[in-house]
Amino acid sequence: MPRNRLTVLDQIAASDKVRKKIIDAASALYASKGFGATSIQEISETANVALPVTYHYVKKKSEIMRLIMEDVLNIFRESLIQEIRDIGDPVEKLTTAVILYLRVLDRQHEKILLLYQKSSSLNRNSKTRIMALEVEVSEIFSNIINEGIAQGVFKAVDVDLMAYNILMLSQMWILKHWHFKNRLTLDKYIDHQLATIMDALGTEY
Repeated sequence: MPRNRLTVLDQIAASDKVRKKIIDAASALYASKGFGATSIQEISETANVALPVTYHYVKKKSEIMRLIMEDVLNIFRESLIQEIRDIGDPVEKLTTAVILYLRVLDRQHEKILLLYQKSSSLNRNSKTRIMALEVEVSEIFSNIINEGIAQGVFKAVDVDLMAYNILMLSQMWILKHWHFKNRLTLDKYIDHQLATIMDALGTEY
């Protein structure tokens, strides 16, 4: 056993750190070898986490997809709370949220692609959980838009639809990156999409 390897009990106690190691190892293996060719044992070995501990988090490979979605959401949510804590202007707040969301998606692009490619392999509970997490992300944008409408900064819109438009415009950077990468940087893509979003809300970017 490697010297730096924690005991099973230590690994269970260090839950957040170990969970992240499993997610990162699985994402890398899925991207390089493919979902079907990767075993939970390989994920365990790559993460340098004991196999019983890996099974403590995931009984099936498909459950990793749920963990990946949770990880991406938590990164976005925790970063956003810090970034917009002292911002009162809804336009600045929404701009910050969109930029942050797109940058998180860009950094986690392999994980996002895996979610789309392998969503059909998820069991019913995992699919339900991922859908709930997606709604949580949309509600972050919905809350900012509602705040802007209440202040008269944004025009009245279908808030839920607008929030999902933002999600789809953001995720398109990952899903259609093969097309956009030839003529747009991430910063230029963000600028174009923010202009579209703000125009739909009746304000300027």
